[in-house]
Amino acid sequence: MKFVKTGTLTLLSAAMLLSLVSCGGGGSTSTSSDGGSDSTSSELVLENKQLKFMAHWNMNPAEGVEDRPELKMFKEKYGGEVIDIPVTWDERLDAIMTAAMSDDCPDITCYWSELAPKGFSNGLYREIDDLIDLNGAGWKDLRPVLDLYMYNGKHYLPTPVATDGGVLIYNKDTIKKYNLEDPRQLYRDGKWTWDKMLEMMVAFTDPNDTQGGQFGRYGIDGWSCGYNLHLTCGVPFVSLSSDGKLVSNLEDPAVERAMNFVSEMSKAGVRFPREENGYNIDLGRVATGMLLFADTGMWDYGNYVYKNYQMGEAASFVPWPRDPGADKYYRAAGTDPHMVFGGSKNLDAVRAWQDCRILVNQDPEIKKETEAVYMDKESPDGYGMTQEDVDFYYEMTDLSTYTPIVDWSNGLGVEGVSGGNVAGEVWEQGTPWATVREKYKPMFDDAIAAINEG
Repeated sequence: MKFVKTGTLTLLSAAMLLSLVSCGGGGSTSTSSDGGSDSTSSELVLENKQLKFMAHWNMNPAEGVEDRPELKMFKEKYGGEVIDIPVTWDERLDAIMTAAMSDDCPDITCYWSELAPKGFSNGLYREIDDLIDLNGAGWKDLRPVLDLYMYNGKHYLPTPVATDGGVLIYNKDTIKKYNLEDPRQLYRDGKWTWDKMLEMMVAFTDPNDTQGGQFGRYGIDGWSCGYNLHLTCGVPFVSLSSDGKLVSNLEDPAVERAMNFVSEMSKAGVRFPREENGYNIDLGRVATGMLLFADTGMWDYGNYVYKNYQMGEAASFVPWPRDPGADKYYRAAGTDPHMVFGGSKNLDAVRAWQDCRILVNQDPEIKKETEAVYMDKESPDGYGMTQEDVDFYYEMTDLSTYTPIVDWSNGLGVEGVSGGNVAGEVWEQGTPWATVREKYKPMFDDAIAAINEG
């Protein structure tokens, strides 16, 4: 198992503590309709047992490393095997699109927001409704996330888990040293809000306290702070309507409220001055007590606990705080799907694979094995999590406690035109929201019109 950034495995891979999906069409249909049994037919026999997987990482482990739970089940239950088709990070998007048009199209791949929703409309990704019983065991509990990725009435994203969608990592020793309230406890008490986070960052920040280093103490660092905070307002920069049309929300009052708060944070001086650091982030300053929050994902947690930064049990994490002006607690939808290529010719194997993915996330014994791996500090896939960390992860990813949302701005297909660019100008450059909005509105409108009309 491994944590993989952006779109692949945001936290606990194959037996991730929650759920994920991905499928195609054709072949045998699901037999479960009441949610009480397997997600696909237990009688399914694979004529072609080779499932082709294309990504920037391999499904098969290195020599001497145990198989992921879903791979182990796929081998034992269906006699299947996964054929890895590796690509580099930089070439992944072009490689996936090229492979999709070939006669030897792979079967599954990762989800990349840059390729959606166009990847739904042009057949790059295949719908999954005829491959998976989305009202069956496991899948039905994930409908709040699965339904977010519907296009023209069809589901496309098979995720057997709801994952973190981004977290803030902090140092419990730093919290105690500066007499701050523990963010995790604030979350559990329903008091973890934008205002509370900013209050803590302002109290902690002191640019003059360099403690012999180049920089002083700062409240937060990371590549997407303004963007991630904006998502908690519940209205994405770009949404997807039920008829498959993109809609710009740059003029929505909730977006304005969120971006004005991002501006307030920026003006408060809590942001680590990466422009003075060669425009590089320095999240390791959390370990030295010079940074309060690191904006990252759970895939990175092991680096803080025992790998790069050696924080041990002082390391902790919490989700992004709640917008006090919103009607619900909104957070980015974290997913771990293995998307189905539109050109897959081995849909029975795809169906079987998705079956294994949901089952390993439902089986209590396999779940215990997975938790043991994440608590391990010796395994290459371990994260050194404590039992309390694992328990809290379950709490914060429980879909009954928050409402997931998806922003589609990464798929506009125009360089420099995305939600990240919009939020970045407010957060990093301090440009007023009204100015940024007027700059990007025509660019968003043109890109959206091109996609909707195409």
